[in-house]
Amino acid sequence: MRISHNADQLRTLLESFYTVLNTRVIIFDNLFNRIVQLPEEDCKFCTILRRDPAANQACINSDIQAFEQCRQSVAPYSYVCHAGFVELVTPIRHGNFILGYMMFGQIIEASDPGACWEKIKLRCSKFNIDMIELYDAYKEMRHISHEQIKASTVLLEACAAYLWMNNVIYPQKHDLMVRLDEYIANNLDKDLSTTVLCSEFDISRSTLHRLAKECYTTTIEQAIRRLRIDKAKDLLENTKLTVSAVASQSGYEDYNYFIKVFKGATGITPLQYRKATKQK
Repeated sequence: MRISHNADQLRTLLESFYTVLNTRVIIFDNLFNRIVQLPEEDCKFCTILRRDPAANQACINSDIQAFEQCRQSVAPYSYVCHAGFVELVTPIRHGNFILGYMMFGQIIEASDPGACWEKIKLRCSKFNIDMIELYDAYKEMRHISHEQIKASTVLLEACAAYLWMNNVIYPQKHDLMVRLDEYIANNLDKDLSTTVLCSEFDISRSTLHRLAKECYTTTIEQAIRRLRIDKAKDLLENTKLTVSAVASQSGYEDYNYFIKVFKGATGITPLQYRKATKQK
């Protein structure tokens, strides 16, 4: 997916984030390509580590695994990178799909910096690097508490939401996935079979499934089912429509099949869901 961004607004946000947390922050697109980072250069520790090709590849692989986990969960993800640092990544969403990712790290928990270095040294000793130089770089890095790491996760997620809500990062209007997502969202009560979608957008089945996997992280059928169930939940919570009418407006003409799918997705029937939400 092709995305655009407001460079000035994006840099202002990153500068504010960096001023508060004094930790590197990076924006990636949905294909894991870097858009911008602050500071623009990697920290001294990572610069030394990445001199070794094997270590550099391990850094890349660690980030990709984190992105994949974040993409599957569509939620913030905290992890320990291959070198032993805590890093955080959260998706930047637009409607029903992911535009990109916001990441910050490398973080050292302040509970026991000495023990942390021993673990990092063990992880990095297999690479062809100067461990004395690496330790000197380690001593310059910032240490923060576990509570600060948890708070930073909340801030990271809030910033990611701000990015798309204020159109700082946005998909290009002519992008096929944007048009496909809008069409699906506006026609959940109609036939959204693969045949119909391929005909509507003049694309092959393989292209449709590739787009769905890239942007929804699931098959197109699973994505549509999730969106229909979300619409049914909204109608059950906020209208007095009968369950039969909710099923129809959510794209399910077969009432019994709707009950089966809804229960499979939520664990309860539509009536039980409505009752539970009213009680809340």
